[in-house]
Amino acid sequence: MPRLSIDISPEQHQKLKAIAALKGQSIKEYVLEQSLSDAPEISDQTEAEALAKLEAFLISRKNEAQSSDVVKTSAQDIFADTLS
Repeated sequence: MPRLSIDISPEQHQKLKAIAALKGQSIKEYVLEQSLSDAPEISDQTEAEALAKLEAFLISRKNEAQSSDVVKTSAQDIFADTLS
């Protein structure tokens, strides 16, 4: 069975534990319910439909990026400026 591991602070862990307990759930049940509640049913889509949705999403992101002010500075230059 695949596992998922995330680093959280002890305070975040206690908060998740308390919220889950108040709902009568385990942390796993609570986190899965919260994270997957808005997710579309993948089994209801064909591969072509999923790819079409991904393409539409990526095209809109590309168009948004192209219409916005784009920084012409390379990542390497940003790192150099930050570290100096």
